Amino acid sequence: MRFAKPYLLFILLLAVTHAAWTGPAAAQVDRDPRLGEEQAKEIAASHDSVPVVTSTHPELQLHAAFSSRRRVWTISWNNPNNGQAIIEVEVDDDDGAVIYSHIDTAAYYDMLPVLTETEAVSIAAADERVASWLEGKEDVGNSAKLGDDSVWTVSFTVGDDTIAEVLVDDATGNVNEVRTGPQVAWSMARGYKGAFGRIINEPYVWLPLCFMFLLPFVRLRRPLRLFHLDLLVLLSFTVSHYYFNQGEIFRSVPLAYPPLVYLFLRLSWMGLRRRPRRGEAAGEMKAPRLNFSPRLMVVGLAALLVFRIVINIADSNVVDVGYSGVIGAQRIQERVSPYGNMTDDNNNGDTYGPLNYLLYVPFEAALPWSGDWDDLPAAHAVAIFFDLAAVAGMFFAGRRLGGGGRRGNTLGIALAYSWAAFPYTTFVLNSNVNDTMVAAFIIWGYVFLRSLPLGAVFLGFATQIKFFPAILAPLWASFPRACGGWPRRLLFIIAFLAALAAPLPIIFLGDGSLSVFWERSLQWQIGRESPFSIWGQYPDTLGMAQHIAQGILVALAVGAYLWPPRKTMYQLAAVSGALLVGFQLVQTHWFYLYIPWFFPMAMIAFIIRAGLSPAGTDPEMEKGTTIYADYGRPAI
Repeated sequence: MRFAKPYLLFILLLAVTHAAWTGPAAAQVDRDPRLGEEQAKEIAASHDSVPVVTSTHPELQLHAAFSSRRRVWTISWNNPNNGQAIIEVEVDDDDGAVIYSHIDTAAYYDMLPVLTETEAVSIAAADERVASWLEGKEDVGNSAKLGDDSVWTVSFTVGDDTIAEVLVDDATGNVNEVRTGPQVAWSMARGYKGAFGRIINEPYVWLPLCFMFLLPFVRLRRPLRLFHLDLLVLLSFTVSHYYFNQGEIFRSVPLAYPPLVYLFLRLSWMGLRRRPRRGEAAGEMKAPRLNFSPRLMVVGLAALLVFRIVINIADSNVVDVGYSGVIGAQRIQERVSPYGNMTDDNNNGDTYGPLNYLLYVPFEAALPWSGDWDDLPAAHAVAIFFDLAAVAGMFFAGRRLGGGGRRGNTLGIALAYSWAAFPYTTFVLNSNVNDTMVAAFIIWGYVFLRSLPLGAVFLGFATQIKFFPAILAPLWASFPRACGGWPRRLLFIIAFLAALAAPLPIIFLGDGSLSVFWERSLQWQIGRESPFSIWGQYPDTLGMAQHIAQGILVALAVGAYLWPPRKTMYQLAAVSGALLVGFQLVQTHWFYLYIPWFFPMAMIAFIIRAGLSPAGTDPEMEKGTTIYADYGRPAI
């Protein structure tokens, strides 16, 4: 008990001290607000941009709350759809001053969002595809932005890299689209329907073309011919293409390599063997045994050409490559270099050779560009013109190889038909790009290779469109034999270099320069990144292997000058096809539009190979009289 009194005195002292300090504050807290609710609302409603927003969205719900502790009015205008505060203003009760204000970005949309940013992120993260892609990744950030189309774009990031995007419909909360990995930066990786070629991608168009391609050549009585396998491999890119159209590029890209590897090995073996097969001499080559007469083949060819032109006009699109050609042609007519002077919506359109843009000039002059990325009739005209030029080139290649007459005409018709029926040439035509242009120049260079200097000129022109045909120069320069014939070889080199030099003045129009040309074209092409190859998908793992493969290809291109030492036109076609396929195998960016680069040379080699017969194997074909099978009728 003797300690009780001090304790009581201490407790009493604490109580007096607390009352002295908290009494006035408590009285202050309990005091009624000085401003009325309506006064506070009026002050907030007249602040800064608040009147603009409230007049734009009169449906906003107004709320007011008073904090007696802070002596502050909080005035908010809420979204009636989700309760989110669109406008928030704090007014000091003592002097009526606005001490804080915030207007959410949703206030500036035409329609108020139904979802909040948090809700949009939650919906996106719950999608199975997104959850699977983000699994195992650390420090993933997220953000959401509502577009003018009332669709949320939800982004998931790791550091500075966006690794996934999800489009969420604001009105329904449905996930419209999921983009993961390369699909974020590459729209062509997203599987948009008809993005390249439109109607040609429909199964009811594509599969009949495949059937038409096989129909004249496949002999059911001899199903195991290598020629049949060659044709099926050319069509097998369809499997990869199917997954590309679904946006599954991690499946589509690897599936493109088996046919490329087969074609490279098969064409290399056909072209590099030392001993020519019987019948490889010029004028002795013939088509394989066909299922239809030349007249029926011509009818089929005409029908295919009409069909291709009709769908190009009625249901095709011009992708960025064709658009680039039109822009470049318009710049040339204005005496301005295409390089460094593309439009904002096609900034990298100046990556091609100068002849590419020059060839568009007459078509753009006849069908002027409107200034927008619209239907671009000039691009359609270019695509159709060079497609017909390729068909004509295939016919004359066959005619020359067959030595004219019935044999040459039949071989030419077979080759022309193969181009018109092959789905990927139609795919390129319906995309209205410049790849057929390159193929046409290579074909005509092959036709005129014996007629120097035209063959070298066409190869030089092809090189000044897309650069890569230069890989054929050593091979073509060594035709027909690597040693001897130096005057002919010198003429080839001079003509090739002259063709390369002819379009160069285009580079220097206006303020153009060689450095700008290099930076915008070759340097950009060499340094580009792309998910459309195994090298681009796994650069860290396969980077060294790619460089080794590229070195081997260069060695093969140079070595093709020496081997085989004597070359027939058949061998030249096979090795040319192999080098073009090899070039595609080692590139960082590969696409289905490139298949027609090697198709003409490959098809020439395959058809001629199927028509060649070693002694004693096929008496009818040895005689060179029966070149098609017309069941029930005598052969002519």
